Amino acid sequence: MKKIYLFTSIFFLFIGFTSNAQVVISQVYGGGGNVGATYSHDFIELFNRGTAPQNLTGWSVQYTSATGTAWTSKTDLPNVTLQPGQYYLIQEATNAAVGIALPTPDLNGISSSSTPATGIAISGSTGKVVLANSTTFVTGANPVDSQVVDKVGFGTTPTGYEGTGPTGAVISATTSALRLNNGCTDSNNNPTDFIVATPTPRNSSTAISVCSTAPSIAITSPVNTTIYNPLTTSVTVNVSVSNFTVANGSGTGHIHYTVDGGATVMKYDTAPIVLNGLTVGSHTVVVTLVDNAHAPLSPAASATTQFTIAGLTNVTNIATLRAGTLNSYYTLTGTAVVSHVRTPAGTVLVATTRNQKFIQDSTGGILIDDSAGKITTPFAVGDSMNNVSGQLIDYNGILELVPLQNQTVVSSGNALTAQNITIGALNANVNTYESELISFNNITITGTIATGATTVTPLTAGQAFATGTNYNVFDGTTNGVLRTGFNEANYIGATIPTGAFNITALGYDFVSSANPPVLTPQFIPRNAADFSVTLQTQNNEIAGLKVYPNPVSNGVLHIESNLNAERTVSLFDVLGKEVIKTTTSNSTINIAHLNSGIYIVKITEGEKTATKKLIVN
Repeated sequence: MKKIYLFTSIFFLFIGFTSNAQVVISQVYGGGGNVGATYSHDFIELFNRGTAPQNLTGWSVQYTSATGTAWTSKTDLPNVTLQPGQYYLIQEATNAAVGIALPTPDLNGISSSSTPATGIAISGSTGKVVLANSTTFVTGANPVDSQVVDKVGFGTTPTGYEGTGPTGAVISATTSALRLNNGCTDSNNNPTDFIVATPTPRNSSTAISVCSTAPSIAITSPVNTTIYNPLTTSVTVNVSVSNFTVANGSGTGHIHYTVDGGATVMKYDTAPIVLNGLTVGSHTVVVTLVDNAHAPLSPAASATTQFTIAGLTNVTNIATLRAGTLNSYYTLTGTAVVSHVRTPAGTVLVATTRNQKFIQDSTGGILIDDSAGKITTPFAVGDSMNNVSGQLIDYNGILELVPLQNQTVVSSGNALTAQNITIGALNANVNTYESELISFNNITITGTIATGATTVTPLTAGQAFATGTNYNVFDGTTNGVLRTGFNEANYIGATIPTGAFNITALGYDFVSSANPPVLTPQFIPRNAADFSVTLQTQNNEIAGLKVYPNPVSNGVLHIESNLNAERTVSLFDVLGKEVIKTTTSNSTINIAHLNSGIYIVKITEGEKTATKKLIVN
């Protein structure tokens, strides 16, 4: 009798691991409250794609970062029964008051049922979400516990997912990872079950969507109207088929597809379609399910996607480039000189400095934002380049050129002369001076000032420069903003000058996400040599200070010192926003709700203050 019971248990366990889930994660959105966000809060949406009701008592949704191994964020589900075809909307954390409110959530994760109580802070680009049939945290980078009902690795880098990989495209402030066919598609393969699309949060009041048994086909990528860069010659088209077996004579039928209205191609599998030799312009792909006699199904089952390979426009100088159309592609044929190269230092990573280079010519300046590392040739200040191709984008009011390929040094040792202006001139015409070298005479730093604010907090004796901070400056006539926007700058931690001095800097501006947006003209010194005074480094370290682990991947930060006395701890994000402030004598601080990224930790113990850079995974 024991043997029969054991066999039966193993059989049903096997069925549980290999069959599709009845309740699935149908949508994940992590851009809640971010700059440009569609919705004010992150959310996770569930859907019952089965034919029977499912009670969710004792279940939970859990989250960790893309490469995380410790699952420390979850929301426990209440005693609720999800009917077939019914959605369930769980509201999670928010980054700021940006975006519209979600439809009425069925569960607010910002409650005692969530760990942390502020709700799950889902990454706005890539991460991992699990639906579990218990409230116990799952384990491992890619959990396969029996409690895992469904699992989604969204974005490009997750180490946990269903099937052959993660969904394959990052989400954003305006897109979500969306399960195909209104949530019905579930082949246990994230790349073919999900697309990245406009977020469409649905709750239990949304009309019931009973999953059809009719054959269907969808194109999961590229998303319709995708625009590829001008160097693209090959595009991969991924398809997803439901309720239909694609084979050569032995299945239900096969696939016909056409490219740009050309000849019909017969396809006998669901492997990706790779299109080579593409040229600049618009392209359309149509896929259709047919029976074994090559006849279209009735009713028809087909899908279409259209994408464009953009062209390049030549411009001779930076002023013309700056006047271009956002998101279009340009080649700067004229010569420009490098005025600053951001180089990682200490704990500041390439992810923060983004391989950025500032270039300028006689007509203006622009920032090259090279997070993909396309430019591999080392450049130094005074080096020149030409025929730079890239996409013109806007980031918080800053025009950036995102390069497409490597560049070579045309010449070195080129002289750069900063344009001497007044703060009033910068405030009135910030776009004229953006990303180019400018200089000011006889300015005084009077205190710190929050972005968009008017109240200045006076400096304290011996106060040091901190990263991501706006400092109010005065030139005898007008107030302006000096920003410490480069975390790796060698003047961070130096004592702020108390008298008047001259300075060279890069013109900069910041446009907030407020409604209406607030424009803040700024300038950023590149290094200590930009100051006409000698900056003194403070000796104000806390004895025996240890801040670990760094990076943090489990949501718990440890802070220790020789005294281990009560201390005030503040964490600031890269925009200078204070995201945590606590006064405690404990050595551990819960930071599980923070998004992945770079932060500055400011620790005050007694009369000693220290700042550390912290990486959160």
